[in-house]
Amino acid sequence: MDKVGRNDPCPCGSGLKFKKCCLEKSQAGSSRSDDERTAVGSAIAWLKTHYPEEVEETIHLGYFGDPDDEEIDAFHNLPDGPRGMLEINIGEWLLTDAFLEIEGTRVRAVDLVLGPGGPLLPAHGKEWLHALGENPLSLYEVQQATPGEGFELKDLLRRDAPLVTVLERTASRSLVRWDIFGARLARQDDRWVLTGSLYPMDRNRALDCREGILREMGGEEDWEEEISRDLVGSIISDYWLDALTEKRPFPQVVDASTGEPIALTTDRYRVSDWDALIGILSVQPDVERTPDEGWVRFEPLEDEARRSRASLTKESSDTLEVFCRTLRLADGARRWLEEIAGTAVQFKGREMVDPMSPKAREGARKSSGTEIPPELKARVEREFMRRHYERWPDEPVPALGGKTPKAAVRTKKGRLAVIELLKEFELHEARNALGGGGEPFDFGFLWKRLGLEEER
Repeated sequence: MDKVGRNDPCPCGSGLKFKKCCLEKSQAGSSRSDDERTAVGSAIAWLKTHYPEEVEETIHLGYFGDPDDEEIDAFHNLPDGPRGMLEINIGEWLLTDAFLEIEGTRVRAVDLVLGPGGPLLPAHGKEWLHALGENPLSLYEVQQATPGEGFELKDLLRRDAPLVTVLERTASRSLVRWDIFGARLARQDDRWVLTGSLYPMDRNRALDCREGILREMGGEEDWEEEISRDLVGSIISDYWLDALTEKRPFPQVVDASTGEPIALTTDRYRVSDWDALIGILSVQPDVERTPDEGWVRFEPLEDEARRSRASLTKESSDTLEVFCRTLRLADGARRWLEEIAGTAVQFKGREMVDPMSPKAREGARKSSGTEIPPELKARVEREFMRRHYERWPDEPVPALGGKTPKAAVRTKKGRLAVIELLKEFELHEARNALGGGGEPFDFGFLWKRLGLEEER
């Protein structure tokens, strides 16, 4: 958000200049935020100075759960962004839920800070440290987000909790509807705010985390008890820490029709007799000439459908290129061509390219041709998605056990599964729009058609 000048119109819409309206309130809020940040930093530094061994032990055992050397190395080697988030989360946990073992007595860390002999803190800072620990960590689902202002959150662990409107300028720029994250809320005057710690996860992991918590709680909802608070906080942080250090295998791209790994393979042949080769290819029942004077070898499928097995192109006066999507298809194409063409061709060499490599992506960009105007592209994409999802309610869906969405919503379990799929669709679209601009596709017509509007 751009900084508002003293003589600019006040953003509250009063029509007055900023200096005559909300400037003083803004400065007071800024001073308060400074006091809160100072208090948190001073409290953590004081604890580490006066109780270094106790703090290190409680973080090692209480927060990380006694990690092994490999896990410790993984945390130390995190990039700056995740590392900074980890330090913020540890610091807040230290001031809200951590206990230190002091001369055989278990003492809340924050009580040491706020008690006699603690650090000198500003009044607003002390109030903030009290507010930090009033509410436990929980899982929240974004119901609505207004970038730069805040969002409406639903507590996924407390069934009767009302929706909460939260003022949050930073996180609201990166979180979208149906995102789920772990966080702690605090009351600040007449509004709710995030306290600072954040435990973002992908939606599936977050839902697994929720199920794990509810399973451990055994259906109980006495969330205010210390043991429940500690259990919930530990499970959320454990799921988040696992995601933070998880070694994810590089995605392997597979051919949709064969299930084989895609390896963009180009074989080159020296052609000694083009007339003979053209004559041979022209009589093959599974080969067709293309407008650019190349050939495509097809594989027949059911209902008169077919798919490409190999693409043949005259690269130069004496060179033929044969392109295939997978290594198996390329090997088959080589055997086939050498058998039918005989001495008319001679194999020269093979080039293979990983479709995820920079070379492949650069080639895709170069071959994309003329840029489509963004407005036209967006309109075409929306129309394509509309046609595709028009049929979706009546088509069997593997994630619904082979049932159609229309059939699945007739049971409570199926209804919840369809709602979750729709949320995933909308979340994916919102993320795409956030990253590339434009408006996300509106799935509202599906919610309406399936009778789920009230649960959106």
